[in-house]
Amino acid sequence: MDQYVVTVALAAVVWPLLWLRTQRNLLSTGAPARSWTSSPRGRFRLGGLAALRGALGLLLPTGLVPAAVTCQVVAYVASRKYQAGAGIPAGGDPAPRPTTGQAVADAPTVGPGAAAPAPLAGPIAPLAEPPRPARPGAYVPTRPDAVAGAVPAIAHQPLRPGEPGTIGGYQLLGRIGAGGMGTVYLARREGAATQVALKTINPELLDNADLLRRFQRESEVLSMVPGAYTARVLDSGIDAGRPYLAMELLDGRPLDVHLGEHGPTRAPDALRALALALAVALSGVHRLGLVHRDLKPANIMLSTAGPRLLDFGIADLLDGTRLTRTGVGPGTLTYMAPEQFGEERVGPAADVWAWACCVVCAAHGTSPFAATGAGAVIRRIVDTGPEPAALAAVHALAPELAAAVGRALATDPAARPSDGAALVDLLTSRGTHHEPARMETVREEITRGWRTLSL
Repeated sequence: MDQYVVTVALAAVVWPLLWLRTQRNLLSTGAPARSWTSSPRGRFRLGGLAALRGALGLLLPTGLVPAAVTCQVVAYVASRKYQAGAGIPAGGDPAPRPTTGQAVADAPTVGPGAAAPAPLAGPIAPLAEPPRPARPGAYVPTRPDAVAGAVPAIAHQPLRPGEPGTIGGYQLLGRIGAGGMGTVYLARREGAATQVALKTINPELLDNADLLRRFQRESEVLSMVPGAYTARVLDSGIDAGRPYLAMELLDGRPLDVHLGEHGPTRAPDALRALALALAVALSGVHRLGLVHRDLKPANIMLSTAGPRLLDFGIADLLDGTRLTRTGVGPGTLTYMAPEQFGEERVGPAADVWAWACCVVCAAHGTSPFAATGAGAVIRRIVDTGPEPAALAAVHALAPELAAAVGRALATDPAARPSDGAALVDLLTSRGTHHEPARMETVREEITRGWRTLSL
C-alpha cells in the first residue's frame, strides 16, 4: 500500500511539478520570472500540459515512474544551470547586464584628437571585450553583433555643479570627456530622440581669440568635408558667447586606444581596408582645397561601419591662410612630413606622408619615426629614414600596400602621391570602370575587409 501511494505521488504530483518548474526556468531565461505566465492563454496551456503529464503518470507501469521522475529531475537541474549561465538568479528576475558596450579601461584620451591634453575632444565612442569598469572620459565599445541602427551606449559622467543644462537648444545628458581646452557632452536636441556629441570650449577660455578662431575653423571645415569616412557635423552655433559643435555620435574608439589594448593589426584585409578608407577620406578633404595637417592614430576612429577621420581643428586652406603663428608648425611630431620643419609650403603631400605613418603604426604598433627624443625623431624624419622593422611589419601582411607606403614616405613631396585621390588610384586599379562604379567597388572592399578586424 505504501509503495502504491509513493508511486501515485511521484507520477501525479512530483513529475508534473518538476516539469512545470523546468518550463518556468527555460521560458523566463533572459526575461522577468513572471513573464512565463504573462498571458491567460499561456497559463491555461502550461497548466493543461502539467495535468496531462499527471494523468499519463498514473497510466505508466509502476517500474517506469521512478525513471520518468529521474529524467525530469535531470532536466530541471540542467534548466537551473542554463538560467544561471544567462546571468539570472534561480527563481528570480534577470541580473543586471552590462550596457551595450562597456567602457574601455586605460583609454589615454577623452576624444578623437585629444592626446593628453587635447585641444578638443571629438565624437566619443563605442567594441566588445569582457566588461570593465567605466572610467571618466573612456571610449565605450559597441558589441560587433549590436543591432544595426541602435543608439550607441556611451559612458558618461554626470554634469558637474555649475555646468549648464542646455547649450544651443541641446539638452546636456552628461560629460563624455574633456581636453585641455574644451569639453564633450552627450546631448540631445530638445524634443528629439537622437543623441549627439556636443563639443564646446571651456568658459574660462572664451577670451582666447586664437582658440575661438580655431574652433570656428573646425566647424567650417567639418561642415564641408564629405561624410564618407569622416565624422559628420550636424549643427554648430554660438550660445551666450559660447560656441558649440554638434557631431554624430560614433561607435568605436581611436586607433591609438585600440592598438594599446589589442596590439598591432594582424589581419591583412583589415589593414588594407583602413588604408583605403583613409585615402578616400583624404581625397574628399583635398578636393575641397584643404590639408588636414594632423593625421595621426588619435584622430582615426575605428567604428563598426569603418574608419572615420576626425579633428580638423588645424586644417589649413591651400590658399596659404595659416591658423598658427609664424614659425610654429602644427601637427604631431612622429607623423609630420619633412617639409613641415622648413619654410616651404605644406600641401596635401604632407597628409599622404602622415597616412603612411598611420598605416605602419596600425601594423607595427608605433610610428616608423618613433624615437627616444624630439631631436632623434626629427633626424629620423629628415635624414636617416623610417625604422626598417616597422616597414617590414606592413610588408609581412600586405606587400602591395607596403610598396604604396614606401612611395608615400619619399622625402621629396613631389615623389609621393600628390593627394588623397592619387593615393586611391595607387591602391586600386582604374580599369574600364567609370568613377562612380570604381568608388562603389572600393567601398565594398573596405566593408569586406573591415569585417575581418576584431573590434
